[in-house]
Amino acid sequence: MAFDCVIIDFKNKNSSKNLSILSKGFPHARIIPFVSSYFDIAKSVLANSQTEYTWLLSSKVDYSNFDFNYIPEQHQAKQLHVWNNKNQKEGDTFLFPKCFLDQSIRFLRDYEDVNYHEYDAQYDFDFYDVNYNLSNVIDNIPTVQSANASYIRYYETLDDKEFYPSYWEDLKIYKDKNTFYIPRKALDSIKTQIYDYPLLYVVDQLDKKDCFDIAFISNGEPFEETNFKILKDHLEKNNLSNRLYWIKGVDGRTKAYKKAAETSDTEYFYAVFAKSMVKDTFMFDYTVDRGLSKRHRIFHARLNELDLEYGTFNIDLYSKSLCLHTPDDNILDFTLSQPHEVVPIVASESLLAPDNYTAWKNAFREVSKLVLWQNKKPTVETRHRLKKWLQTNNEWLLKGSQDGKQFTEECEYDEEKILQTYTWDFCREKFKSLYPTETVY
Repeated sequence: MAFDCVIIDFKNKNSSKNLSILSKGFPHARIIPFVSSYFDIAKSVLANSQTEYTWLLSSKVDYSNFDFNYIPEQHQAKQLHVWNNKNQKEGDTFLFPKCFLDQSIRFLRDYEDVNYHEYDAQYDFDFYDVNYNLSNVIDNIPTVQSANASYIRYYETLDDKEFYPSYWEDLKIYKDKNTFYIPRKALDSIKTQIYDYPLLYVVDQLDKKDCFDIAFISNGEPFEETNFKILKDHLEKNNLSNRLYWIKGVDGRTKAYKKAAETSDTEYFYAVFAKSMVKDTFMFDYTVDRGLSKRHRIFHARLNELDLEYGTFNIDLYSKSLCLHTPDDNILDFTLSQPHEVVPIVASESLLAPDNYTAWKNAFREVSKLVLWQNKKPTVETRHRLKKWLQTNNEWLLKGSQDGKQFTEECEYDEEKILQTYTWDFCREKFKSLYPTETVY
C-alpha cells in the first residue's frame, strides 16, 4: 500500500461501510466526492501525487478481499491498471502511473496500454427503482434528491440483470431494451422525452413488437360491413393477434373516440374508420418508443382521387389516457389537440367517394378545416392540399370542397361555428338543405 490513494465517495447506500474498510489500509487517503467523471478526477489529482503510482478507488466497491500490495512489473511501468468486472471494463478500481498525464486521450480505450484485471467484487448498485407503463411514461420520472451520480433504474418490467454504469466519462443514460438507467444529473434536462438529454448509449434493442387493440369505428355507412370484413380478414390472413372490436352508431367523433378508448384493454389502440381499407403491408405492429412521452401517432392514408398521401381519413394509434382526458367541447381536431406525431407510413387507402353523400361529407369537413388553418397559420403544405381538393375531378368531392370553403368563409373563420362540422347530424342537415333530392344515411 505504498502508493497514494484517492477514494471517490458516491454517497451511495453502502458508502460508509466501504469507506470504513478502506480507511484501515489507507488512513491518509484523500476522500473526495464524485463530480463529473473518473477521467476528470484523475487529471486533477495525479498532478499532486507524490508516488510513482496512484490508486483511484470507489465507495461503490467492497474491497474486503482486494490485494492492495499489487506492484506492477518493470515491463508494466507505463500501464494503466484497471480492476473491472466482466460487465463493465471502465472501472471502478484504477492504478494510474505518473506518466498517465503525458498522453492526450479522452476515452479509456484510447490510452496506449491498459491492463485489465477482471475482479468480481461486491458492488453497490444503489439504483433508485421507478416503474413506468405506457400511460405514465416520462410523466412519472421523479425529482430525486440525491447525488448527481445516483442512477434511476426506470423500468417497464424488472428483471434480475446486473447493470454497471460507466463513470469514466460524462454520465450517460443507458437504454437496455425497455429499461433506462438515468443519472440524477439528467433529470433537469428531460421534458418530453428521455432523448432531451444528449448522452445516451443503447445497450440492447427490444426485438418484441407491440400488439395493441384495434377499434373499427363506423356510423351507419353503407360500406361498413364490407370494410369491417376486409379488416377482419387481414388480421386472420396474417395471423395477427390484435383484439378487434367495433364501435358503431356514436354521433360525433369525440364521443366515438372516447367510446373506443373506454373499450380498449391496451393503453394504445388503433382507430380504423369505416372508410379506411388497410394496406396489405400494414401489420398493426407499430412499437411505441418508451423514451417518448405519451402521444397519438398519425399514419398516412392514400387518397387516390386526389393523388395525395397524408394523415387524414387515416388509421391512427391513439393513447387511451390522452383520449379520455381530451375535453368534450370546442375541439376542431380531436387528434391534433393532444401531443402527437406523424408516422410517414401509408397504412390504408381511403374510400372517399363510395356514394354522393359520403364524398360530399368527407370533402366538406376536411376542406372547412384546411381553409381555417390556412387562414390562421398559412403553410405551403396546407395550400397544396387545398388546391388538390378544390381541383378534383370527382363531382361530389368537388361540391363538398367548394361548400366547405364557402362555409368557413361565411362563418368568418369562427372556430366555434366550424366545430359544427364535427357532428353527423349537422352534416346531414347541411347536405339535405343544399341537395334535397340526394340520398343520405
